[in-house]
Amino acid sequence: MKPSAKLLSFVICLLLPCVCNGQRGSQKPVTNQPQAGQIQCARGEGYAYLYSSMATMEISTTLKCSQRVTILDRSDNFLHVRTDTGEDGFLPQNNVIFLKPGTPVRAPATSTKRELTHYDNPARLAGEVRTATPPKEIILPHMTAVHLKLGRTLSSATAHVGEEVPLEVAQDLVVSGVTVIRKGATAVGAVTEAEPKKRMGKAGKLNVGVTSVVLANSEKIALRSFGSNQSVDQGSGISMPLLRGKDVTLAKDTEITAYVDDDVHLKIASFAPAQANASPEN
Repeated sequence: MKPSAKLLSFVICLLLPCVCNGQRGSQKPVTNQPQAGQIQCARGEGYAYLYSSMATMEISTTLKCSQRVTILDRSDNFLHVRTDTGEDGFLPQNNVIFLKPGTPVRAPATSTKRELTHYDNPARLAGEVRTATPPKEIILPHMTAVHLKLGRTLSSATAHVGEEVPLEVAQDLVVSGVTVIRKGATAVGAVTEAEPKKRMGKAGKLNVGVTSVVLANSEKIALRSFGSNQSVDQGSGISMPLLRGKDVTLAKDTEITAYVDDDVHLKIASFAPAQANASPEN
């Protein structure tokens, strides 16, 4: 080998360690010893996200403002931390304040309650879960069927239009677990059509309309005894027999179906809960 080549090789061997040390010196320092830190939240926020991985940026949980953490390592703009409860993950560097040894930890900042996300740990944040407010009212829908029965016998020979007819609720009406109308409750109806039998074999006519019923909370609501697609002849909800030349008689306890006249908003607090054996809403 020529002397010049030997000299060049000797110089490279001398300079190579310096170059390597210089390259290592240009890299960012790595935190080898654990260091104390404290969560710093952005303005207006009450928490910071803890990521399980910097590659996927998957959120594992949330940390409260001023919460104490141990800083394990540093990589670019993220810090590898562990909480006092053993949760391990990564935080943006601007979400952590480095604490000097012996520095007292500030009291957690007071923050407004936030809506919990699926990232939160239910066991750790159980105290923050807000119970759902129960509804204060229920709606008795328009055209809900109310089953009734006559309180006394009626006859087309003696009945008169406008005559009040006593009625009784035949079965409980339950809405959303609340007994709105109880079996045996009072309802009121009236004779809407009454004609005695006539000569030439013409039978009598008799029809009853329902006007109101008393609810389980003693409130009274309006009823009607025919649907929007029914004729007035079907108004009573009674199957009328065809009787030639005779009067029409409706016996006591004859069943009549009436309907709620409009949507009725009711306060739940004014009703007792439905019994286990109560009939469901039809």
